[in-house]
Amino acid sequence: MKIHKSVIKYCKYCAVGVIGAVIDFSIYTLLVKYFLVNYLAANIFSISVALIVVYYLQKNWTFQYVARDKSKTFQRYLASVAITFILNNAVLFFLVGILGYDAIISKIIQIILSTFLGYALTNFYVFNKRGETRGNEY
Repeated sequence: MKIHKSVIKYCKYCAVGVIGAVIDFSIYTLLVKYFLVNYLAANIFSISVALIVVYYLQKNWTFQYVARDKSKTFQRYLASVAITFILNNAVLFFLVGILGYDAIISKIIQIILSTFLGYALTNFYVFNKRGETRGNEY
């Protein structure tokens, strides 16, 4: 039975997402619970580290993306990061700062929500076919 390429790509995306989420959540939890860093400052740092790792893995493993213009690809990546970053902090601020929910539970909710947005932006905007070439998707 042959597995469709898009299913394999989605599974790879999810695997990289799990790696990113583990990095993000681990650093965030360490900073908030053990170093008593403000939840928003901890979120900025943990997401930044995770995003660098995830970009590298998604570009080179999930999408095997070869860009003719690397600066445009990176600009699209930065734009998608900015959108996701604003959403992440808005969700945390709303859940923790306004509703008073636990910072760790709120972080879990934030990760789930940002996964959907992240896949859409990565697949259809950052690593799209518009004037670019892709490697083998396996």
